[in-house]
Amino acid sequence: MIVALVAAVLAVPQAAWAHSQLLSTTPTAGATVTAPISEVTLTFNEPVHQKFSVVVVNGPGGASYSAGHVQVIDSVVHQPVHPLRSGSYTVAWRVVSADGHPVEGRFGFTVALPASLEPSAGPAAGSPAASPSHPAIAAGTRTGARWPWLLGGGVLAIGAVVVAGVAKAKRP
Repeated sequence: MIVALVAAVLAVPQAAWAHSQLLSTTPTAGATVTAPISEVTLTFNEPVHQKFSVVVVNGPGGASYSAGHVQVIDSVVHQPVHPLRSGSYTVAWRVVSADGHPVEGRFGFTVALPASLEPSAGPAAGSPAASPSHPAIAAGTRTGARWPWLLGGGVLAIGAVVVAGVAKAKRP
């Protein structure tokens, strides 16, 4: 009886704590891109919030190649980019899950364009590379997503009181 009660109490908050998971990216992590692209996309297993979503694309020359704002459509995050030159790129991202928790990560890819497709223009001069501590990404941590922890803690506390009461009632 007590085991069933504890299992029931613990099962409720676990469903609320499921975070969004990154399913795929375009370009694919570790891929070599041989044609021009105009955006980087991240696809998640569930919709993510537009607010606080940030994607920073850093590339050759120590510059940020992100262009414009992130656009979230359901579970797909779109980050436009300046024309990418041949070289290595790192994508740092942070989104807010449907449950209110920030989720973040990074991946890299390489661009290897034929000389005829190499862009003549890139990001504006003086566009410094951004890092995960960049203010735009740091803003993504301000989600106010403490409610799942408070809810889970409250449910656990109530469960502990119920279990203690049942255990005390069974004593002779």
